[in-house]
Amino acid sequence: MIFAERKQSHNMQENEIILDLLTDEEVQQGIHEVSQHEKFMEGMKAFLPEELYDQIMKVKGSVKTIDDFQANITQPFLKTIQKVSISELSASGLENLKKEDKYLFISNHRDIVLDSAYLNLMLFENQISTSQIAIGDNLMKNRTSEILFRINKSFVVKREGTPRELYAYSIELSKYIQRMILEKVDSVWIAQRGGRAKDGNDRTQPGLLKMISLSGGKMLKEYFQSLKVVPVAISYEFDPTDLLKTQEFLNKKRDPDFKKSFREDLNNMLLGIRGKKGKVHFNFGKPLDEELEVLDTAKNGKQQLELLANIIDQSIHTNYQLNPVNYVAHDLLNSSSDFSDKYSTEEKEKYTQYFQSQIDQLVDDEEGEGAKYLLGMYANPAVNAKKYE
Repeated sequence: MIFAERKQSHNMQENEIILDLLTDEEVQQGIHEVSQHEKFMEGMKAFLPEELYDQIMKVKGSVKTIDDFQANITQPFLKTIQKVSISELSASGLENLKKEDKYLFISNHRDIVLDSAYLNLMLFENQISTSQIAIGDNLMKNRTSEILFRINKSFVVKREGTPRELYAYSIELSKYIQRMILEKVDSVWIAQRGGRAKDGNDRTQPGLLKMISLSGGKMLKEYFQSLKVVPVAISYEFDPTDLLKTQEFLNKKRDPDFKKSFREDLNNMLLGIRGKKGKVHFNFGKPLDEELEVLDTAKNGKQQLELLANIIDQSIHTNYQLNPVNYVAHDLLNSSSDFSDKYSTEEKEKYTQYFQSQIDQLVDDEEGEGAKYLLGMYANPAVNAKKYE
């Protein structure tokens, strides 16, 4: 067990996953351990195209560092996924980033794996160093996934524990993010909220911003300016997991205590990776600086965090790349023609058929709430963008 044996630099429990990059030795040990996991390797061989699997098998022995892994395994993997599931992958706003600086990327969150993975691919292909990735501890409950996430520069945001434990961990996490950026070690990516916005309504949680601010003292404006916060709008034309998210909504409505298992998380992950996504776009906003002067008008810290959340939301909502599917969903949901100039008759028919095919697969949706939820998932980005017109 390579990671658990490392010394802790704080007072967390000995079995906690720590917030440090792996050494080269640990990368090599991790790859060796994964390659000895027969069931995982069998699954990977069945999941990946033969050519990609053979390529990974050929280079894995020569991977010595995190950079090696990202260049020789992660990048080819993402390129293959792009070919089979993305019709067009694009980015804008990269000119806002300086190669010598480090940033705190805060983005909307739709896909468990691909949001951060393709963000880093965009950076990598533009000769900008990749970011470290904050992920939920629910994805670290499996040994193999733990190794792979950590080799891909991931660290943990804890979601389970006593209030005291979570607060102590939040302080450590805040200090870690601050050190990575201010000491120019690495940029950091974190989602704007805990978990994915499954209803398509992208909102930044002030509580997340409060966690980030725990090591910053009372000067919130100056602290977030020093972190060089970059809002990132991630747009998927289609969500391959839209049916799963809608069924989960219905399951929770029927049973408030319903909770997905790790296996269900894994199924979401795999479907999100290989399912059809259509057009995918990443918009990198300008690092927030002068925009944060408005925080001085707030009466207290709570108001400051709410203002900051609104600033991030506005950037994400206005830079989200809308597609005809979003406008059709809005008009179907509201029985309107508000956006009829945004799509053709053929497009409306095409997307209406798509939505109906998904709705027909829902279980226990006699009252049609699942249908409304599914349409809302695609309509909400258009609703949010319209508020700023």
